[in-house]
Amino acid sequence: MIIGWEVGLTDGLTIPLFDNLPEDDRATLLRSATSRTCTDGEAVINEGDPGEGLFIISAGEMLIEKATIEGKAEVLSVLSAGECFGELALVDHGPRSATVRARGDAEVLAFEADSLDSFFALHVEAHRSILKNLAVIPSGRLRRLDEAVIESAYDSVLLIDSDFRILKHRRITERAPLIPTVSGKGTDLFEAVPRLGEGVRQNLSILIQADQLARMSLEYENDDGETHYFELTVAPGGDGGASIGIRNVTETRALETRLIQSEKLAMTGQMSAEIGHELRNFLTVLIGHVDLLAINPDIQGSEKGKRSVGIIGEQLERVEKFASGLMEMGQLKLKKEPSHVNLLIEKLISFIQGQRRFRQVEFELDLGEGVPLIEADPGQLQQVLLNLFPNSADAMGAGIVEVRTALNDDRDLVVSVRDTGPGMPDEVVARIFETGFTTKDTGHGFGLPVCRRIVENHSGVIEVETEPGVGSTFTLTFSMGDEAE
Repeated sequence: MIIGWEVGLTDGLTIPLFDNLPEDDRATLLRSATSRTCTDGEAVINEGDPGEGLFIISAGEMLIEKATIEGKAEVLSVLSAGECFGELALVDHGPRSATVRARGDAEVLAFEADSLDSFFALHVEAHRSILKNLAVIPSGRLRRLDEAVIESAYDSVLLIDSDFRILKHRRITERAPLIPTVSGKGTDLFEAVPRLGEGVRQNLSILIQADQLARMSLEYENDDGETHYFELTVAPGGDGGASIGIRNVTETRALETRLIQSEKLAMTGQMSAEIGHELRNFLTVLIGHVDLLAINPDIQGSEKGKRSVGIIGEQLERVEKFASGLMEMGQLKLKKEPSHVNLLIEKLISFIQGQRRFRQVEFELDLGEGVPLIEADPGQLQQVLLNLFPNSADAMGAGIVEVRTALNDDRDLVVSVRDTGPGMPDEVVARIFETGFTTKDTGHGFGLPVCRRIVENHSGVIEVETEPGVGSTFTLTFSMGDEAE
């Protein structure tokens, strides 16, 4: 700490608080200051401290922080060399309204309240000048705060003139941008992003001419064939141009789509449960009547009658099981038990291989040794595979289906089903888990959505990789937790 600041050491330092101050008064004030060196993160003043004196940054930077309701520190602004803080103490002498700490190593000049009061009493004009400067300084900080708020809301900010030439473009986040970083000042917006098209130009023109803050959504496919979704906030300027805040909402759109599909699937499940419930009500009545027929003396005396009633009873029981299955499928209730996935796969393939649709399919198994038991609902896991295997068979006609199981590096169980079919185009892959979407003439579009729901109910993930002309691979990954130990 240095008492009595050397005036010459502030040469070249612009101090807005001292603007229009005579050099003698400036020198007198600086000599009354105390120099303080601060290390990175060190607080110079704390929120709630008594408001005594002010500070001027002589080197480095300072962060202004405010505590949120949750008690977290929120950075409001960054101050640079020459700027002051704690200046409100000159006006109201109230407690500090924020915390100020060093951003990296820094130095400040500390002016004590008593010294300032003595100076102002002897230098009235200097006091007035400083008070005028104090009225100007907050406006600059508010402008910076506004910019910070804007930047926190957008991924990039664009300024264009009336001819759609780029005057300024600032990229703020690392999310995929709409405007290439290489676009220079004066570049036509629609030359920088040629895929935008004439329709977007017309829409922007309409919004700018309306001279009101407006928003528009934009779907854009980049040169790599990737589709991104953007939300543009258009603020018209007085010269026919506009400021445009650009936000990449691709991830948000994907989450919304997943939510909608989940709701559709939940509604489908609810319908299945309700149909199953009503069907069981009717079946209960029918089975009751069949039971009465079975003990009817006339039926008892006829072998043919007994046999017919017995067949009707058996078929009704089968339909009742189907109705119960509808209810369970609607609810997808898990009945977990220790399950051996390898054994489940072997038994299932042995069962289906004789069916007509699999007669030209060759199954190749690579079931990892030492794969532990998994806590799962074996019936639901079978249902997933009974969707994947027929899909592969239908896609190939004749070909190979490879089924593999193993533990990955994270000790998660991985089950993969790979076929040698024609593969799928990107537009199909993007929709295969949508409820009701199907590429088959006789398909219903519920198989894969239900598969994903079952896998997710087992804390797992289902993914697909495909290559046209080569085939498709569905990968199921289940977290084993402590089971893999």
